[in-house]
Amino acid sequence: MSKAQAKSKKPSPPAPAKAKAGNDEPSLVVGAVELLLSVVPVALYLFAYERTLLPIYASVPTKYLLKRAFIASVALAALVPVKLGKNRLLFLLSVILAIAPKATYHVAVWTARKGNPVLGPAATHLLTLAPVAYLSTIVASHIGVAQSFDESSSRPVSAIICSLAASGFLQAQIAKVPFIDSIADSHIFLSLAWLACTLGLVVQWNKQSASKGSDTIGPKHFLVLGVLGALFAGVYPILKSPVLPHPLKQPYLHPDFPLVIHSSVQSVTGLISVGEALPPPKFNGEPDEEMHSVRWLRADHSILGGVWMGAKIGVIDDTPPLEDAFGTMLGDSIYSTFVLQEAVRMVNSTAKAKKGDLNNALIIGLGTGISATAFNRHGISTTIVEIDPAVYDAARTYFGLPDPGEGKVFLEDARGWVSKRQAELATAQEPELFDFVVHDCFSGGGVPQHIFTVEFWQGLKAIMHEDGILVVNFAGQPKSNASRAITLTLEKVFGQCRAFHDSMEPIPVERYEAEFINVVFFCTSSKAPLTFRNSRHSDYLGSPLRQHILRALPTRELNLNVVKGEAAENERLSASLILTDAHNPLGKWQEDQGFHHWTLMRQVLKDIFWETY
Repeated sequence: MSKAQAKSKKPSPPAPAKAKAGNDEPSLVVGAVELLLSVVPVALYLFAYERTLLPIYASVPTKYLLKRAFIASVALAALVPVKLGKNRLLFLLSVILAIAPKATYHVAVWTARKGNPVLGPAATHLLTLAPVAYLSTIVASHIGVAQSFDESSSRPVSAIICSLAASGFLQAQIAKVPFIDSIADSHIFLSLAWLACTLGLVVQWNKQSASKGSDTIGPKHFLVLGVLGALFAGVYPILKSPVLPHPLKQPYLHPDFPLVIHSSVQSVTGLISVGEALPPPKFNGEPDEEMHSVRWLRADHSILGGVWMGAKIGVIDDTPPLEDAFGTMLGDSIYSTFVLQEAVRMVNSTAKAKKGDLNNALIIGLGTGISATAFNRHGISTTIVEIDPAVYDAARTYFGLPDPGEGKVFLEDARGWVSKRQAELATAQEPELFDFVVHDCFSGGGVPQHIFTVEFWQGLKAIMHEDGILVVNFAGQPKSNASRAITLTLEKVFGQCRAFHDSMEPIPVERYEAEFINVVFFCTSSKAPLTFRNSRHSDYLGSPLRQHILRALPTRELNLNVVKGEAAENERLSASLILTDAHNPLGKWQEDQGFHHWTLMRQVLKDIFWETY
């Protein structure tokens, strides 16, 4: 090598020093913040979106295609992203979120009026959920990258999908937050819109600062953010959904329709509301077939019960009607299944029943409290287990449920309560056992499957007298997998059952597979065949409905051998249908039933009733 070459050669730059372990901490913090920015807003949106749809579409129709619609939107965004800068993406997302409160409600109402519980939610997801999920995915792909504001930079598709998948888990955790029920869905949507707009401004300012070499955020920027917050607060009344505030501070009288909402509150099992269809302006007091003068208790898109009001109140023997907490008179139940449950008092084959000693009852699942109120009027000590405090409050305030007494009300899940009660009785010197139990937990097209298993029935049996009577209400087709499995499971634990329907007309066995009805099971471990006495005048409590239902009890019996089908003779098939904690397909079987139940509910009340809550 020549001297000239040696002089012209420059020394190589020193190798970069290795980062110390401590320098990883800021990156971990930044990574955690980035993950939260990717996951939390999406989880909040999904939570509010689903909660908005439940009162209009119920659980099964709402959730049937929800995950698939979300995943499809995420996949589309990952594969075919729109070519926009990050700040513009955020501004566009902010606009869509700002119109989400009204759009989600009105699109759901419009599609629900078409009467299809599958295509209706699908169209709603496509028009309202999909745009938000699509843009959120693209925005999430840019979080944490593009530090030099290179808009082509993005996270790998796998990272996007993983972070957004985590939002599904976080959504379930949000539902457990104690104060979340008091936050309106509109507030969540518009808060996310404000957040997206704020982040869009910050991204824009960062780009401008980077090009000018100046500080990122200054006092004028904070002033703009303050004005933006005030602007969102100012337009909130304009952008919010027409859904009523929850909890409702005072009764809401519909301006264009004879309808009043007495109460509405988000609670454990969904939106619990009490509505009443008032008489139409031209009503002359004559009997008619119109749905008015009726008060109902509603959980999302399911009617838990109701009573007739005003001119539709009927009594026998001039018996004074029941009254609510305000002194308003109440009529008969709109559903006869609750009256049918009272036939447990007519059992005359068990040892205690023969002596007329059925004096201690347990109610699991309160509803409007029709049967609980009747038992109280008959002088029966009644303990109530109801998972939703709002349901109990509504029954006491608007449906005439009397105070059951101290230590007689438990507002919790029945499975846990029965286990605790069983443990307490195991150590008690004089255990207080129940003479009969009424189990009625049907809502929204299905039942909670964890309280229909062998293990639960065995626990319940342990807190009843040896020949105690179990009454179970189930709604569905008598000849279905669900009805068959419930029948076989109850018979396995209690030994014998009989079942009756609440239809006003006889149901031949040919219609067992098609008819959607309430079926009330009466089961006992007594060795004597289960029998019922004839009804008496004292059973009716001045109610024409009770007189009609209880008088005709023998004509309402279902043939359980037909319900069980081949399983009645096939032990292997029968064993495969027994519901246990380890084997319980009841929820899956009820999925199709949920669509049918939604359609039936739409026939019970007019659309305007379902859309006002």
